[in-house]
Amino acid sequence: MGALFRFLVQYEVLVYLVLTIGAVFTARSLWKAWSEWRISVFGLEKELAFQKVRVSGAFFLLLIMIGLSMFCLVTFIVPFLPATTFRGTPTANLLQTPAVTLSAADLTAQVNATATPTGTSGCVPGKLEFSSPKPGESVKSKIILSGTINVQNFGFYKYEYAAQGSENWTTIAAGDKVVTEGELGAWDTSQLTPGDYQIRLLVTDNLGKPLPACISTVHVTAP
Repeated sequence: MGALFRFLVQYEVLVYLVLTIGAVFTARSLWKAWSEWRISVFGLEKELAFQKVRVSGAFFLLLIMIGLSMFCLVTFIVPFLPATTFRGTPTANLLQTPAVTLSAADLTAQVNATATPTGTSGCVPGKLEFSSPKPGESVKSKIILSGTINVQNFGFYKYEYAAQGSENWTTIAAGDKVVTEGELGAWDTSQLTPGDYQIRLLVTDNLGKPLPACISTVHVTAP
């Protein structure tokens, strides 16, 4: 099941494109079959044409249902799945020299040795950080989160929010691609109570080890 979710997230656009092309061709076949059925005169001819209508209609509805099911999975289920769902099982390569894994201790040492902006913790400039919104910035309605996630032996990341002082974190979305000063995704704050909130990046390496989280603070205002 985890492999299926990883496939849907990685090839979401491609799958939608294939479904759309299939739906267009199926709709065309359905229209032709319907036209044949309408102009048919003899009983056998009319029955054969109606059979084509049923087959084309069934395929068209199937493609629509697959598209709607995928949309619901990617939009409402995938963002709330645990990180391990998106982490593929590493395949051993006996001819490859093992890479040194960036452990939690290594990243912690980098954090301690690198100055981070006021209002953040655990962030490493150029490796793991939010670039927008800035620490302490006021936000409202739907905003775009951006930043950098580029650590050694990267596996998977997700980003979450919680009220200031709370440990009740809510997942916004997730991903498995390296991001460098790029867009992470949208965050809809319109339903939140105005006040101070924390947002954090959680990264898991390709061996399933969680790294120290990058946390930033923002102020949510009324829409």
